[in-house]
Amino acid sequence: MMEIEVSAQQRALGYELLAGIFLQEPSLDQLAFLKKWASSLEDDLWLMRLLEQIEKNDPGLEELQQSYYDLFFVPVSGCFVPPFEAAIRGAKRQAGKKTKFGGFWGSWTLEVQSIYQKIGFEPNQLNIFEPLKEIKIPDHIGFELLALASLCQVEEEYLKEKKDITPLRHYQRVLLVDHLNQWLDLFKKDLEQVDSTGYYTCFVQIAANFCREEAQSLLDTRIEDEVLI
Repeated sequence: MMEIEVSAQQRALGYELLAGIFLQEPSLDQLAFLKKWASSLEDDLWLMRLLEQIEKNDPGLEELQQSYYDLFFVPVSGCFVPPFEAAIRGAKRQAGKKTKFGGFWGSWTLEVQSIYQKIGFEPNQLNIFEPLKEIKIPDHIGFELLALASLCQVEEEYLKEKKDITPLRHYQRVLLVDHLNQWLDLFKKDLEQVDSTGYYTCFVQIAANFCREEAQSLLDTRIEDEVLI
């Protein structure tokens, strides 16, 4: 079986980093970690500039924290963008009019919930921002990304034990191709209209790019495996 060039453990870390942006309140520790990570990206100087600008203009992160609440938790804030797949994919958008988001529970939500049950992923057992545990909506962007991280972590163990990773790769492809890659670009477009800091819009774009690359890599690997068979 052909292996994806980046290790499963490295891929898991990528998903975890991106999920943490949406599952935890902004903190100085998080910002410091992101700056260290951004400094290692040769072609992403714009990200470092954004982080440095936030650090300079909002040293206590009060504005960024308020943005986190207003964007993702307060429907009456005037800039609320629900970070849930069904709400974004089911939205009605018209030029010049405010977006009417879809319901928080839909067929996509149920599909994601079913995948979590099959792979043993339990979002409400995670160490995350407490209000997210109370919401209990499976198709949150952070949960979908962490489910992929979990699958990659298990894949790393399976590879060491020489177990069949085909089922793991199957669910990774489903979460990417049928879910995240169907709504992250829409989520980014909705966010950029109201995200005053640009911080969350930036990381949704990074997540969208990462998920596209991951999906293509997984699909290419499946094609190569089928040719070898």
